[in-house]
Amino acid sequence: MSSIPSNLARVPVSLSSQVLLSNLNRTQTRLLETQVQMATGKRMNRPSDDIVSASLVNILENEMGRRQHRFRALAHADAMLGTIDQSLGEVSDLLLQAKSIASEMVNTSVDPDTRKAQATVVDSLIDEMARVANRDLQGIQLFGGERSAVRPIESFLGGFKFSGTKGALKIDVGRATGMPITFSADEAFGSISARVKGNVDLDPTVTGEVRLRDLNGAQRDGVTLGTVNIDLNGLDLIAVDLTSADSVQDAVDLLQDAILQYETDNSVTLLGSNGVRIDSTAGAISVDVASGVTLTFSDTLTGRTAADLGLSQSTFTTSDPVGEDLDARVTMLTKVSDLSAITGLGEMMISNAGQNRTIDLSSVQTIEDIKNIIDASEIGVRVEISDDGRSLNVLNDLAGGQMSIYNVPGDDSADQLGIRSFRRDIPLDSMNRGRGVQILSGNVDPVNGNPDPMLDRDFQITLSDGTAFDVDLAGAETIGDVIDIMAAAGPSTFGVGIDPGSGGLVLTDSSGGTGDFAVEPLNGSFAAQDLGILHSTTSATITGEDGAKVEVDSVFTHLITLRDALLENDIPGITFAGGKFEEDIDRAARARAVVGQRIDRASGMRQREEDEDLLDASLKSQAEDLDFTEASVRFSQLQTFLQATLATGAQSRNLSLLDFLG
Repeated sequence: MSSIPSNLARVPVSLSSQVLLSNLNRTQTRLLETQVQMATGKRMNRPSDDIVSASLVNILENEMGRRQHRFRALAHADAMLGTIDQSLGEVSDLLLQAKSIASEMVNTSVDPDTRKAQATVVDSLIDEMARVANRDLQGIQLFGGERSAVRPIESFLGGFKFSGTKGALKIDVGRATGMPITFSADEAFGSISARVKGNVDLDPTVTGEVRLRDLNGAQRDGVTLGTVNIDLNGLDLIAVDLTSADSVQDAVDLLQDAILQYETDNSVTLLGSNGVRIDSTAGAISVDVASGVTLTFSDTLTGRTAADLGLSQSTFTTSDPVGEDLDARVTMLTKVSDLSAITGLGEMMISNAGQNRTIDLSSVQTIEDIKNIIDASEIGVRVEISDDGRSLNVLNDLAGGQMSIYNVPGDDSADQLGIRSFRRDIPLDSMNRGRGVQILSGNVDPVNGNPDPMLDRDFQITLSDGTAFDVDLAGAETIGDVIDIMAAAGPSTFGVGIDPGSGGLVLTDSSGGTGDFAVEPLNGSFAAQDLGILHSTTSATITGEDGAKVEVDSVFTHLITLRDALLENDIPGITFAGGKFEEDIDRAARARAVVGQRIDRASGMRQREEDEDLLDASLKSQAEDLDFTEASVRFSQLQTFLQATLATGAQSRNLSLLDFLG
């Protein structure tokens, strides 16, 4: 209850009125504020009510707004991943159906017409698999990788070409890394390409135009630019900053200018007539020093530029003026004329999916020209530079197509580029669609149980003059090994090599006889058949088939293989395709497990976000919401206080002089 202080017992009436009015205004203001709070349910209706709480509420509201975005992103991720999981389930079902068909059709009691009828069923499985691969949700391709707007699989030349990318599209969920919501086709359907790896080091010439970033460097780890120290014949040490150099010529010019400037400043002669230059033959920087002069290059304490440029490995003298090989990398701009391995390109052949293309390289100027011509052949192949920058690779992007690259008769362009598909270094286990070459080994005599080398012989070759010899390929790992073993086993009138034209092994008979030139299997071996040389002819040449054709190891390839094998009544082909489906089913199961992990991660993140949102909402409520119990008590107290103030004021206004006379 309000009262007039004792020290104001005798004061002017005006002062007493001011005190009274001040108390009334303050009480009414607080009463009004409490009424507004109770009407809005908010303890704080404007920032000035509580600056600290207002700042906290603003921070919490911003975070809760961002969290709503994450909620929507996680909901979208959940929908995408759920659809992918469902799609992978369909992939597994289709593969199981294809495997079941393959298992049934290998039965010898099944007639060719039944197999052809099942080929129609497999055709429908292929169409359904393509439909699943191209499935999208809200315009986002599920299996397009990072390329979400383009259908990842397209029909091409009777097969399927992958047009998406690897990796996955990610959405922002407010974490250090995004949430992957798509899959790459290779994760679900197998490889998206297969390659012929170049086996020739094209060895580009180091010229002044070559950029430093396109060098493997003397240490084979690129070139890091920095400062190079040069010990000038023991007279002095100068530092040359090469950070501004872009090309090899730039580096050479900077080094030479620094040395020439020192010569001018100190009236000495350090360089010979050739100065600092590029030795294209050695692929290195050469420093022609004057007679009796020694130049030593070194790096700073933390640098490596001199070592990368092949300058610090030795001291430069008149007898040793050349640094280490800089090992230039092949780039798209590399000139064909600068490739040491190329003596002149002409034509070569590329075959894929039953299509043949003659590739004319006679007019190419750069590696990019080669790439563009091959890419434009519209046969499902493309060119890339190997990771180490030494060679070219040719990739087959067409699932269902078998790619082979070989020379045109009289031309060795494919060999020069190192991209011929059938060659000496081809592993035998990679041939015949991965079935390899079945070679007998370790057979034992059924009577005494001892090893019997005679039972390991794979085939017999009979020349036209009647000369016959057996071939045991045990230990062979590559086509080159096969060629060497066959050549060693035969007489001088027998020759074996790789056909320079269409690929495959070529066997020659110069014995001049009148009989047949034949290759026959021994001991039930399939080696001759797998090598494509199981033939008999009246001519002097047996040309084998190319068993090293490159194909994409994918679901679509295996389904097409099964369909074609059923149409051709090819039981081994059906068996092979059926075995491949096991790998495909395992891959789909692994992909589905990855999706399950992502779904669990999304669910866990959503639960954590919900918990944090609840906590933030609680803090926000504490900062801005009204405690109605406390407000009601306060409102009642203020009403009482107001009434007391009014009563006190009324009493004080009625006082007179008589009230103070004692």
